[in-house]
Amino acid sequence: MWAPLCLLLLVAHAVDMLALNRRKKQVGTGLGGNCTGCVICSEENGCSTCQQRLFLFIHRDGIRQYGKCVHDCPAGYFGVRGQEVNRCKKCGATCESCFSQDFCIRCKRRFYLYKGKCLPTCPSGTVAHQSTRECQERNPSQKKGRKDQRPRKDRKLDRKLDMRPRRPQA
Repeated sequence: MWAPLCLLLLVAHAVDMLALNRRKKQVGTGLGGNCTGCVICSEENGCSTCQQRLFLFIHRDGIRQYGKCVHDCPAGYFGVRGQEVNRCKKCGATCESCFSQDFCIRCKRRFYLYKGKCLPTCPSGTVAHQSTRECQERNPSQKKGRKDQRPRKDRKLDRKLDMRPRRPQA
């Protein structure tokens, strides 16, 4: 009586192991190369663990997500190294690319970069550079359209000196 029960348990275990092997594949096997750099990979979700120096990038599409091991995180993400896993994390909502969660490198359209932040307008004392979409400090000569930034009384004195009759030089 024990023999059929043991045989049934053995078959059930073999079926479970077959299903587990189908879901988890080791580095570089199957899936048209989508498991490159993976330590653990599944057909449904891609990589779940990457080789030591790679970053795990999780691409979300609706309710589905798919993992991929990458050397560099794509635009809109930055790499975070951890003890267990290196991950790609999403930049802030106004950043097109970033160095970290708090430091943008390039802003999305309609925003200007100023000291690592993306702002809707440039702060006072700066001017927007349209081609780079960055806020740059104004040069003193750019303020209020004046060419001469010396105090007004000095300019008046210069004008008075210019109007004095000049003596012929010998």
